[in-house]
Amino acid sequence: MAIVSPYEQYEMTKVLSSSPLERVILLYRRSIALLDRSIDALDSDDLIAFSENISKTCKIIEYLLSVLDIERGGIVAENLAKLYDYSLFTLTTSNINRDREGILAVKNILTGLLEAWEEIKKDE
Repeated sequence: MAIVSPYEQYEMTKVLSSSPLERVILLYRRSIALLDRSIDALDSDDLIAFSENISKTCKIIEYLLSVLDIERGGIVAENLAKLYDYSLFTLTTSNINRDREGILAVKNILTGLLEAWEEIKKDE
């Protein structure tokens, strides 16, 4: 069983106690931070941390994909699903090939989506 740090426990509590929109924003922020950590790990040749951070990011994206409501979300949800699928594929191949460019491409996608969700939150 994995040991959960106090910081990770705090982050989990924050995510679980937030509104759905806040939860999405927190998950995007966490994913971007994990991708930054994976790049740092790649630079320092820490392949275990590199792979673990990518795996954690993939789990978050898989969760975001699983909670999409295609019926109510229509084309926006469909397009998000395509972006999530692309991101998962790119991260998986980047993990195998130690590909910085793929990680940066996904980080750019998530950053753009984060900015859009934050704009929606401002307009609430």
